[in-house]
Amino acid sequence: MKKTFSILVMTLFAAYVQASDICSGTTEELLQCHAGEVKQFLRQWVRAWGEGDIETYLTLYTRSRSPREGLSRPEWVQHRRARIAPEKSVEINLKLESMGLENSGIFDVIFKQQYQSATYEDEVRKRLFLLREEGELRIWKEEVLR
Repeated sequence: MKKTFSILVMTLFAAYVQASDICSGTTEELLQCHAGEVKQFLRQWVRAWGEGDIETYLTLYTRSRSPREGLSRPEWVQHRRARIAPEKSVEINLKLESMGLENSGIFDVIFKQQYQSATYEDEVRKRLFLLREEGELRIWKEEVLR
């Protein structure tokens, strides 16, 4: 029994090591390897925002700083809590324009965002900078490009 367990642990460990090595190579190869993860992250961000799930929405941002220039992290959180709630029906659509990967490991994502609520609608170009924090992608900075 002990031998079977150790073989199983070694097999699982070997699979883990191989999985972590899948994304390697040039910047372009790394970007291509992580593109699905970045797109899934964007879907999760849009879903949390659109459904008014403020707690999930906030976890998608880094805790180390405010993603918006001119606001402290507590001010930004207060601002987002006032705007995002389940009773506020919104529709958000994204059209990805470009995705890059900086040498620092930060993803640079540019997209067109269509936002519509009962009282407001707009279309803007937006840029998100995503970094890895505690093993998960998080939004480090957000910009409206117009």
